[in-house]
Amino acid sequence: MYEGKKKMNKFVYFLSLILLSSCFQKTDFGSGDGFLHHNNPPPLGQRDDRVPLATLNLEGEIDILWVIDNSGSMQTIQNNVIANSKIFMEQFVRQKYIKWKMGLISTDRNDVPRLGFDSKFDSSLIDHSDPTSFDSVVNTFQNAVNGLGTNGSASEYTFFNILRHINDYNTRVPFIRNNAHLAVIMVTDEKEQSYQLGSQYQALSFLNSLKAYVNPGRKTRFYGAFDYKDLAACTSSWGDEYAGSAFEEIIDETGGFHISACVKDFGSKLVEVGKDIASLAGRPSLLLADRPKVETLKIYYKGKELRAGKPSEGGYWFYEKKYNTVNFYSLEFVDDLENASFKVFYDIDDGIDDRPGS
Repeated sequence: MYEGKKKMNKFVYFLSLILLSSCFQKTDFGSGDGFLHHNNPPPLGQRDDRVPLATLNLEGEIDILWVIDNSGSMQTIQNNVIANSKIFMEQFVRQKYIKWKMGLISTDRNDVPRLGFDSKFDSSLIDHSDPTSFDSVVNTFQNAVNGLGTNGSASEYTFFNILRHINDYNTRVPFIRNNAHLAVIMVTDEKEQSYQLGSQYQALSFLNSLKAYVNPGRKTRFYGAFDYKDLAACTSSWGDEYAGSAFEEIIDETGGFHISACVKDFGSKLVEVGKDIASLAGRPSLLLADRPKVETLKIYYKGKELRAGKPSEGGYWFYEKKYNTVNFYSLEFVDDLENASFKVFYDIDDGIDDRPGS
């Protein structure tokens, strides 16, 4: 009886080995590597999601500080800023996801802030359903620049004044917000003279002091509009040059750029500054839950499909494989950023080419 059980157990054992080994054989369903593989596994499926706009990745807070020389030779340049302020502001005001804030100070070390410090001057003043609200905001800025006048000190303390006002208001209502990028636009026809007040106002020392007020995860960028004899169309007799100046040093260090305040197309140059400032916010982007088959990826807003491609070609968005994101060129078409949503549809990429004939 015992021998019979032993034989039966051996038979079961060997039968089990045979059956198990057959599972590892290369068949229509396996690769012979010890794991079952389907030559034609079922697709992973599709995504058909409704995505609130509030979940988009945005870095849309930008604080913009103008520092405009108010000395006796600045009338023409101030007028140029006033005349072109609307097309400058359009570059970021029209982008509804950008939460901008703007301030204006002079280069006079005894002057008070002219805009954006003691009173609110930001994107909350814009009603995108009412075009006149934008006109009103532009008018407020123009009046503030006009109010600078040209009776300020003949000594221009750009760096000193920036730190003075930022520091003074930091214990009240800080000008620089916690999650905002900082853009500084300097407008003058004289050299920077804060160095007379101490080495802490040398370009890089000053920049390090300023960055202490800015979130380390956000950018600080400087721009300039100057009347110097080595810039296009400038005929200034002051003898100052942009090359080798403290302004050049800080602009280069922060990745900004300068423009000539003397050229006839000053407005188009100022537009480029506005566009670059808007770029600090990046593109509104949506991180997808799965890798899509790109050719199946579709985005809908209010039941309308938004075409992929460049705006010049009627497009709204593009897919970035590296980050697996849908990136929007603009959100101007969105009525309500707080409550609106997209519909996102795509086939999930399972790594298998299931096109006919493949």
